Amino acid sequence: MAQMVEAIRNNHWAPGSKLPGEKVLAETFGVSRACIREVLKALAYSGVLQAHPGQGTFLSEDADRILNGTRAGEIFSDSSYTELMEIRRLLEGQAAYWATERAEPGDLDHLEYILRGEERGESLNEVHDAFHNAIMEISGNRLLVRLLGSLRAEIVEQREFHYTILPDDDRREHWRVLEAMRTRNPQKAWEAMIRHVNYFWKKQYDAPPAPATYDE
Repeated sequence: MAQMVEAIRNNHWAPGSKLPGEKVLAETFGVSRACIREVLKALAYSGVLQAHPGQGTFLSEDADRILNGTRAGEIFSDSSYTELMEIRRLLEGQAAYWATERAEPGDLDHLEYILRGEERGESLNEVHDAFHNAIMEISGNRLLVRLLGSLRAEIVEQREFHYTILPDDDRREHWRVLEAMRTRNPQKAWEAMIRHVNYFWKKQYDAPPAPATYDE
């Protein structure tokens, strides 16, 4: 994240220009494609980048103004992995809560369509990212989307933990979140998402159990 922001500030790319693909960027900055992918998402959420399906990723005309107003990702830059995951529990749980309150029927059908992505040849990692991103979007809170985007980029930079998880576990947890959302009970959705985040955190760091109730 820091390298990308520095390159943008140093006019490595002109405003409005198209950025290289993930592979080239990963090689340029000496990181994995998974890390680059999360950083691009975080910068897109903040408005620094603009993703155009079928065309590529472009540097926003307002990138300078946005970066000068907010140093993307710096709020999380000196945090530990455990601290990041504790904040992720709060943000992901709240995103599921609001998404359940605000979702239209078509939104829930879209989440199911995403979860069936492997049947269409998509990778589990693509399905995982798309599912979580869609819930954030459905939550309707743009600041939450930006915070989670920056947070995830920092988590991936510290530890690419998603790739140590058994695929069947990831699939099962996602379906449980969607099933809770379909009940139209925000608290159940919140609890399902907290359990989901805790489950994968516990794989690495023995996370505390999910709380049983939601307190606003």
